[in-house]
Amino acid sequence: MSKQELLCWTSLGVTISVIVMYLLIVFGWPDILPDYSSRIVKIFVNLFWIALIFEIIIEIKESNTKIDKDERDTMIEAFSYKYSYNFVMIILVFVLSNILFDIIFDESVRLYSILSSASNLFHILFITLLMASLIRRSTMIYLYRKAF
Repeated sequence: MSKQELLCWTSLGVTISVIVMYLLIVFGWPDILPDYSSRIVKIFVNLFWIALIFEIIIEIKESNTKIDKDERDTMIEAFSYKYSYNFVMIILVFVLSNILFDIIFDESVRLYSILSSASNLFHILFITLLMASLIRRSTMIYLYRKAF
């Protein structure tokens, strides 16, 4: 496993734990499921700290000896940025079109809008950024494993 792939795995772990913690804090535990929220929180907090420690260790090693990137690494990064960029653009088009429909239509349609408040817009955009990072790192791991 290369240093780049190891860095992708640790970044993926940090991103997943941040997404899960954010969703649990903001939206809470679903009422349908039995309450295992304390166990889930404990697992993802531990995952966050372990991945963060590994990422710090890799960064310290990287500062001593720079990670060598070749053309394959550059191509893998380009593909991963392409997919995460496309995801962000799709979500932004959805958000902007939803805002446009809120402006065009009357108050009765706004009651059913997802973006009826600024806090919902913030949550959607923040989760979009986290998901774009998740897509980027997942794509990189897939392409490294595929032996691109």
